[in-house]
Amino acid sequence: MRRVRAVLTFVLWEFGPLLALLALSAMFSLKVAIAGTIAIILVDSGRRLWLRIPFTRIYLLSSGLAVVFGTIDLLAETPFMLKYEAVITNLATGVAFVAGARGPKSMIQEIAEQRREAFPDRADVRHFFRLLTLFWAVYFFLKAGLYFWLSVTLPTGRAIFLRSIIGSVSLGIMVAVSSTQGRRLFFLCQRLGLLPVVAMPEQPKTP
Repeated sequence: MRRVRAVLTFVLWEFGPLLALLALSAMFSLKVAIAGTIAIILVDSGRRLWLRIPFTRIYLLSSGLAVVFGTIDLLAETPFMLKYEAVITNLATGVAFVAGARGPKSMIQEIAEQRREAFPDRADVRHFFRLLTLFWAVYFFLKAGLYFWLSVTLPTGRAIFLRSIIGSVSLGIMVAVSSTQGRRLFFLCQRLGLLPVVAMPEQPKTP
């Protein structure tokens, strides 16, 4: 139960802007949804600055996507991006995760270290988190491809309905697996030879 709460808290704070945009647009008009989302981003940004909580790359990504795509729909005479917005959003997110695999620490490692103490500064640990970040990128690319297929083969209303179900369930599974099965995934990658071999320090001999 503690891990479930941690996962839900992570989703709420890191994907908060996107969740707010979806929820408010379903309950109110698009203008109200955009205004409410921007207000939430400003308030949460102030909270993070006050408490010195770092702005993770995934939080900046979700905030940027919520504002950009919501604003495009708001300024358009008709919501022309309604049919393909989810496709573009997932493609952009996948590209962001590919970029997030670069640097001293990958995007997923930043998120993981925000939720607990720092991990060992070893090459195999850093490489594992890069693989996990790229795995997330593949997930978003595959979802974008599926959403595109739904958009061109089904009526818009039905495609949107299926997208909402598929997106929510698959994202929940991805977050749950990444958050609760990290050790198992690490040892699996180790057994498959996907991680660099790191020499462990010798234990001191007892007299």
